[in-house]
Amino acid sequence: MATLSVADIIKKYPIGRGLDGFRASFSSTCAELDVPISPEALRHFSPEDFDGRVLDLFLALQNLSAARYLSSPNGQGVLLRGLALLISDAVDVDSVAPLVEKVIRRAADEDIWKAVISLVSQQTTPPTLLNQRLPRDTPLRSTSSSQQGSEQTHDEIDPRILQEINGCVYQNTNGFNEKYFEGKPWSKTVKDILHTVSPRIVDGRWTEYPNPPSQKAFLEWFWNFRDRFIQGIQGTCGTYDTSHSTPLAGSDWKRQPDLFFIHSRTTKRDGKYNWADLRVIVELKQSENPKKFKEELVWFCGYAREVFKYQPTRRFLHGCFIRGSILEPWVLDRSGLYSGAKIDVHKDPNQFIRVIASYALMSDNELGFNTYIKEDKVGKYILFRGDDEKKEGELYLEDRPIAFQRAIVCRGTTCYRAKRPNSERWEFVVKFSWRSDKRRAEGDLLRLAKERNVWGVARLFGHQDLETIADLRQGLGFGEPRSFRSATGNSFSESHTGSVLSGLGFSQHHLSSTSGRKRKRCGDTAFTRTKQSRSESSCRWLDLTQIVKEQYNAPEETRYSIEQPNSTNVVCLTSPINGSFDNRIFSCLVISPPGRPLHEFQSVKEFLEACRDIVRALKSLYQEGKILHRDISKNNLIIPDGNSEGEPKGMLIDLDLAKELDSGPSGARHRTGTMEFMAIEVLESTAHTYRHDLESFFYVILWIVIEYGQEDGPGLPETSRLRRWYKGTYDEIAQIKRGLMDKTAFKKILAEFPPKFVAITTLAEELRRILFPIREESLFTGTYRDTDKLYQLMIEAFDKTIAKHTDIELDQKA
Repeated sequence: MATLSVADIIKKYPIGRGLDGFRASFSSTCAELDVPISPEALRHFSPEDFDGRVLDLFLALQNLSAARYLSSPNGQGVLLRGLALLISDAVDVDSVAPLVEKVIRRAADEDIWKAVISLVSQQTTPPTLLNQRLPRDTPLRSTSSSQQGSEQTHDEIDPRILQEINGCVYQNTNGFNEKYFEGKPWSKTVKDILHTVSPRIVDGRWTEYPNPPSQKAFLEWFWNFRDRFIQGIQGTCGTYDTSHSTPLAGSDWKRQPDLFFIHSRTTKRDGKYNWADLRVIVELKQSENPKKFKEELVWFCGYAREVFKYQPTRRFLHGCFIRGSILEPWVLDRSGLYSGAKIDVHKDPNQFIRVIASYALMSDNELGFNTYIKEDKVGKYILFRGDDEKKEGELYLEDRPIAFQRAIVCRGTTCYRAKRPNSERWEFVVKFSWRSDKRRAEGDLLRLAKERNVWGVARLFGHQDLETIADLRQGLGFGEPRSFRSATGNSFSESHTGSVLSGLGFSQHHLSSTSGRKRKRCGDTAFTRTKQSRSESSCRWLDLTQIVKEQYNAPEETRYSIEQPNSTNVVCLTSPINGSFDNRIFSCLVISPPGRPLHEFQSVKEFLEACRDIVRALKSLYQEGKILHRDISKNNLIIPDGNSEGEPKGMLIDLDLAKELDSGPSGARHRTGTMEFMAIEVLESTAHTYRHDLESFFYVILWIVIEYGQEDGPGLPETSRLRRWYKGTYDEIAQIKRGLMDKTAFKKILAEFPPKFVAITTLAEELRRILFPIREESLFTGTYRDTDKLYQLMIEAFDKTIAKHTDIELDQKA
């Protein structure tokens, strides 16, 4: 059949009434806003209305037969594919207005199609990324773990804490008091204390309680109450105290709780208590102010973050607010925080006293300490049975962990070196972590890696699941979680859920309805809620197959032979329903060999050899193991102890977030990641590929060189551009990284290299060139089908630099 001209195609396949649906929705939105029906009305639309109407238009155009036969001006097949690329971009008013103007005034078909072609011709999305828009990966969630040292200021860390706890806060939890303060071995002691205090109520007030309850007046009353009724009572294991405005030892964190409970064995060091000593935290406020609830909660969580930092294997933490005469008890764990009913000291003084006394009588287990770790005269140890052993044995832990997370709502990964009794050397790494119950156990993946002869990954000695968040919260009834809008109105958990869809150029708000009806905002929740009854499933599947199905019919091969990530046409947006929370499993994993964190290298050559072998390990994990790592950071890479010839000089030790290729979504609500090391496309919601692990590792190399190569000790310089890698939204960080990976801008990063690493700036530039080549006049961040384009080229670059470095060392010795 002869090829039809553009005019013939338009004539043969008329638009007809194909755009009437868009016209109706556009007119309806204009009517709601009481603005004239014109392209200028778009400037008055809310972001969700704008996205919704533009989506209506593009989908309607895709459904027109002519779109399947007209050629796309960008050389990528038919116009249908060009429209698909439009859907993947966030168009602005000025770009789309000419097309809208012609559609709403019912211009001739030829004029409408000319406007479409003109708009598509402005499309700049690299065609190599075509099939990388619909992610299968679990949405990312930010934590406050990146902030440390001098960065632990209000402005830096408070927004991160808020993002971390958003959607994980529950108040007035049913069964709270019964679970934590009643029916305990020490309940009789509490009853005796209540009888002794015998609070006297006159005119609806507990007469002994200060009025007004300023902090000074309350503390004077409380110390007297403690000394008379709590201190020295049989069964109490410590005392309440305060730091008297002196920062607690062991941290750069300048805040401290107003009150805390410490063990009787605790002694001050240099006149200070340590965050590691705290058993319960108490925050005082003179009165209750609902408008300050969010601010106060973030402060409170800041204290808890420090407790978890210095007690990294702690299972949960008790604390409370005392706001004037109102006490609100809280528990914080790795899935969030929840409170019991508020207690008015004047209406129920006995319950107030019961809570205060109970904290003093609780055992280590009841206070949330890790009771799986024991202690004897030799030191701290765990009882553990390896996969190939018949009985449990002691594994003694090093005093300080070699890695831990500075956050609350996270996996809480903590690693110690360990050894058998009487051993002279450290033989193992013991790792505690809280994985999502939807995720495959790391031990299973390590066994799989061993079966497939993966090189450079830690060897599994054994794995045990210890308990779950569901176990810890058993007997409690949860309502709807509290969600908060961040100070900027764009929290990570909000923005990244949106970015799952922003890869299509849409706001997440409009998808529940593309009609012209008024829509309620989705609110401040971390996830979009669907209009379902609470008895229905907590996961709504938004089938986007029809939106993008046509472009997947196009030929798979592209000019640069790009690998497509694991992806699907379905996006799952989950939201906690009544009574739900993110369940996690507390597990203990023992692996070998032990080693030092990568940043504790002893020479530049050792660092280079370890980095090269980590690339080899990633290659083996992917090619032989068929596993993606997905969480490369400076804390899960080691230089193994005493490695012999042929053994890896650098290793991977953490497969917590790893995923077997071709496996489906885990079902977890989110996965936390280390923002500063996330690949650009991952920040932009592209599904994870092997390339992203390598890109993350490149960022780790730059970070370690600049932070740990300083002559005056570790520390990221205050002016370092790398500090911008964890500040802002995911999209903002992606753009910052994209800009810095440009050849010219990258020189600014190289300028930050300390003197000892100046010799490897050429290697850094070579790795940048390998990972970020220029394709079609733009920075390429896609994934090659031929894995050796990245793996082998990077390994060869390291080998070349190591050889030169060895030659330099030999010359110096000569």
